[in-house]
Amino acid sequence: MVLFLFVLAGILIAVAVNYSRGVKMQYGNIASIRGLWLPVAGLLAELPFSYFPAFAAKVPWLFTGLSYLCIIIFLILNRNRRPAVALAGAGTLCNLLVIVCNHFRMPVSVQALAMYPGMTAEAVYARKANYFIASGGARLYFLGDIIPIPIPHIGGFISVGDILLGLGIACFVALVLTGTIDRPRRRFHSH
Repeated sequence: MVLFLFVLAGILIAVAVNYSRGVKMQYGNIASIRGLWLPVAGLLAELPFSYFPAFAAKVPWLFTGLSYLCIIIFLILNRNRRPAVALAGAGTLCNLLVIVCNHFRMPVSVQALAMYPGMTAEAVYARKANYFIASGGARLYFLGDIIPIPIPHIGGFISVGDILLGLGIACFVALVLTGTIDRPRRRFHSH
């Protein structure tokens, strides 16, 4: 849910930039996004952790791998939007690294959990089988979901990787809607 706030931020940035330039939103540029279905597929690959936790917990590498593969392919296909892809790629790699190092589960800090009265380790696991409360420690803990977001109806926990990914998403949306694209250099072949 927090990542959708970054999408909204990107739209608002684009509105401000386009308004200051005296131009309309560049909605036609949405067609220039390659593999737009891939992030959607990546999100769908995470659903078994929420809706079929017992099954997903048996093969977490499968669903996590599919999800991150979709995101990485999307970033590669859209690498012409360099600043956005660099931020989103860094965030994606941070999240993937901490998840892989913790047996395909994202650690959540005890301190972040304490901000939500009544939320227990069991409740976190019941909602998302690919998370765990890092009360006994975790590998690369500082990359885990240790930052609480105490916003009603949106709140939760995020990681440094989520912040980088979110900034990349906001930048990507702003670049698309303002028409600011790093175009690949054309190579001319001599005959």
